[in-house]
Amino acid sequence: MKKLITTTIIILAIGIAMIVVGSVLKGITWSADFDGTQLASAFNNIGYIAAALSGVVLTGTGIAAAVKSNNCSSEEKSDKEK
Repeated sequence: MKKLITTTIIILAIGIAMIVVGSVLKGITWSADFDGTQLASAFNNIGYIAAALSGVVLTGTGIAAAVKSNNCSSEEKSDKEK
């Protein structure tokens, strides 16, 4: 589960970086030979999709880890034994 969370955080960071790069590319005035606004839109769209999907995966793994964890019940048992 730790590898999945680490991989998802890396994908989230890449998605956010793509959004930033896309926003910078949108702010540039392009010459007539090459228009980078289409590339900027593609970066933004892919970045938003990657960030949203990795957020869903992180939420799911967080919930799965909370359900799987037995820390609450083990603490209650140890308190009752004392």
